Amino acid sequence: MHQDDLPVTDALIRQLLERQTPQWTNLPVDRVTSSGTDNALYRIGDELVLRIPRRKSAALLVSKELDWLPHLDGLPLMTPSLRYRGRVDLGLDCEFGIFDWMAGNIATPENIADAEEAAISLASFLKALHVKSTADASMAGPINNLRGIPLTEMSARTLPAIDIVSDEIDAKAAVELWNEALSERYDAPPVWLHGDLKADNLLTVGGKLSGVIDWGLSAVGDPAADYATAWSWVQPSAREGFRSVLGLSEGEWLRGKAWALYGAVIALSYYRGGKNEPLCEQCRLTLSRLDLML
Repeated sequence: MHQDDLPVTDALIRQLLERQTPQWTNLPVDRVTSSGTDNALYRIGDELVLRIPRRKSAALLVSKELDWLPHLDGLPLMTPSLRYRGRVDLGLDCEFGIFDWMAGNIATPENIADAEEAAISLASFLKALHVKSTADASMAGPINNLRGIPLTEMSARTLPAIDIVSDEIDAKAAVELWNEALSERYDAPPVWLHGDLKADNLLTVGGKLSGVIDWGLSAVGDPAADYATAWSWVQPSAREGFRSVLGLSEGEWLRGKAWALYGAVIALSYYRGGKNEPLCEQCRLTLSRLDLML
């Protein structure tokens, strides 16, 4: 899927368990199907999951996630709890983590009983995340695939991606949206952001939002990168409720739209054509909610 893919195999995972965590060697191991592109997941028995980078560019993301997740506990929704931190040579020195398995369903619309309640729950979660201490934290940039850096630094990536998918979207309207958002600067202190609030990274239990997983793109920066979820995950009918809880200004809302646009065109321009169709469909849904699909 990527030029920097790493040799992660079922046999390798078995070897890791045998050599580093023999207490779990006899548990069944199954690869978890996901549209995620940075990490491979392996369920170990009923209570654990192993998370390991599947591409070179994700190795730093995993290490940073392992460093900072313990600092982000105590939030209103569940977050991953680390049980073991290990290293492996995959052609470069990589870290991996074994976490408690978080029960629940992926937060697709059919697994949510009340869209408004779910949107408000996620907004309340973000408010709590924003007051977590940022002392010595990782700043947005290469360490989290640029999520939360100033939008003005993203045009060189965004505009070519818009052009690539111009056969599917209204490129003129997309560029206008992007350029309008560039005038809205983030001038408040940087805060923690998750960086990838899509259905695959949100869990439900009993129809209610219950957990937030996959913190590889987390860092400290402009939280508008997370407000993008208002178009990528929040149901349109619940969007205003999400915004109201967070008390977002017009500028913050516009930057959130721009981040939603960025995430959708970057992924769609690379993965369409059979590389990752589930992810491409998520991108098209986001672009439709931004009224940009042809």
